[in-house]
Amino acid sequence: MEEKFSEFYEYYNDKLKDIYSKFNKIKKKVEAKYLIAMIIFIVLFLMASYQLDLLIDNSFIFVILGVTVIAICVIVAIYIRLRKEMYNLNKYIIEDIIKFISQDESSIFEPNKRISIENIKDMELFNLENLQYNGKNAIGTDYNSNYMNFADMEIYYYKDVLREETYYDSKGNPYTKKVIDKVKKTIFSGCYISATLNKRIAEHIYLIPNNFSDVIINGAIKDYITYSGEEIELENLEFSKKYKVYSDDEIQARYILSLALMEKINNIDEIFEGKKYIVFKEGRRFVICLEGFKIENLRKTLLPFNSKSSKVKENIKYIFRNLYKFFEIYDVLDLGNDLYVDKN
Repeated sequence: MEEKFSEFYEYYNDKLKDIYSKFNKIKKKVEAKYLIAMIIFIVLFLMASYQLDLLIDNSFIFVILGVTVIAICVIVAIYIRLRKEMYNLNKYIIEDIIKFISQDESSIFEPNKRISIENIKDMELFNLENLQYNGKNAIGTDYNSNYMNFADMEIYYYKDVLREETYYDSKGNPYTKKVIDKVKKTIFSGCYISATLNKRIAEHIYLIPNNFSDVIINGAIKDYITYSGEEIELENLEFSKKYKVYSDDEIQARYILSLALMEKINNIDEIFEGKKYIVFKEGRRFVICLEGFKIENLRKTLLPFNSKSSKVKENIKYIFRNLYKFFEIYDVLDLGNDLYVDKN
């Protein structure tokens, strides 16, 4: 990864200059706009103070304090606005990194889009009849003749929670009323990754975290997780500690989940920690849901306003390293190997 990043950073220097050139133009406009607003507010404040006959010795501190507060508010407003602009520019940085790693110039990053709800339903893992789905930061790219999608995904529901609230009547006597609050309960929050398989799968094969039931307290698991098939015992003990495997086709599941592939799936833990839901989908798709990791966190890793800061390279490296992990999953699992290649 280090070598890849060095290659990218050297290649990206000119583009980085363009990004900062664009940002500096925005910065000058924002600063001019807010500084003019600050001057206007200060003048109006001083005029109002004079009209109210406050410009006397005892009110001098009040006037200084008022002008200081206005100046601080404007500086904070400039900072927030510039952060927002840099957040928007991060979209192009992430897209450029994806294009570089995948070597696909047609790669897209659409921050306001999510994986379609049809794709989530086709996964047949989370029960969207009882749950709600939201997401953002969709990425699509070709990689080694394999089309891959990444996006943030959240699966949740609202639970009615009863509580008592105290009120008082006109005479001051207390009484209680029962109130129902809608409390959000998150089943999954993380990243969705899918890739094309060259091998056609006849049935879904589900790899469910072995301790996945602890995400639901006093709830029926089948209300939220809709995997199907019988549980299949596999030979890899370390793998079985992490995942329960379900499929309607035991022969196919054993064929796909060879000892070599199970070992590779175990190795994903070295790239991403946290729970993983993995589905080999009927047809030609592979999906992995990584709990806890979000592309949004990379968007919020903003470059400093000063292009000379050492943080520029450091922050770009952080974004690069975490995006690179997506493709490491493909490489670690070796999804393009002969096991998956359909010669027909």
